[in-house]
Amino acid sequence: MKTKFFALFVSLLCFLFIFTSCADKSSEKSKPPENPAGEDGKITILLDAGHGFGDVGCTSEYLNGLYEYELTWHLTEDLAKKLETKGYTVLLTHNGEIYPSVSDICERADALGIGYMADKMNAENNVFDAYERAVHSSVLDSEVEIDLLLSIHVNANADSNEVTGFEIDYCAENESSEMTKFVFDSICSSLERDFEGRRLKKFADSWNMAFIITKYTTMPSILFETGFASTPSDAELLLDTAWRSKLTDSLADGISKYFELEH
Repeated sequence: MKTKFFALFVSLLCFLFIFTSCADKSSEKSKPPENPAGEDGKITILLDAGHGFGDVGCTSEYLNGLYEYELTWHLTEDLAKKLETKGYTVLLTHNGEIYPSVSDICERADALGIGYMADKMNAENNVFDAYERAVHSSVLDSEVEIDLLLSIHVNANADSNEVTGFEIDYCAENESSEMTKFVFDSICSSLERDFEGRRLKKFADSWNMAFIITKYTTMPSILFETGFASTPSDAELLLDTAWRSKLTDSLADGISKYFELEH
């Protein structure tokens, strides 16, 4: 009887040891990085104003003749200024007027040893498409170490003019997904606080479902849909400069909370 009791006791101790070890490992995995600024010690954020050039993005009868690319540029430019005021280094994938050529992106990628699918780099279509932006972003990451990429878009729904709210995505199956989750959650918390009651749909996308710019980039990458151009109430908000400013304030605050650079 004593032998059986002793064996049971030892088994219980082993189980507790294994359980504790697993819990510790799980806890370690759930902790944010101790140094989100990376190896260079400074925080560099890359902002991508969605669409533009040969691709105007979405529009609707409710946007008073504006296109998505114009709204994303206004939002990106405003957010960049606010992040710089907070002490961040901010880079842009393009300046609203010109974008890096395919030949330049490929030349720099080749020099840095960054692999890419050459058949997806189209120099003839006058479109700075998502894959070209992803390769360009990875080039910048190799050159200056990017700590976060945020791509800003405007949504639309072809089947309804009643859908409202934010949508935000990251790829949960790439090399940076574990770190991306923390800054993603920080931005979401800020949006939920500042826009209480507004729908915020969150997507941790599989590789197959992820947006190109969030899965083919080497740094933490998030795509944010600011509102629905196809819905009158959302379109009205997107046209409201005060509302857009509140939105960029919230995004800047969410990013700051993650990087702990509040001033």
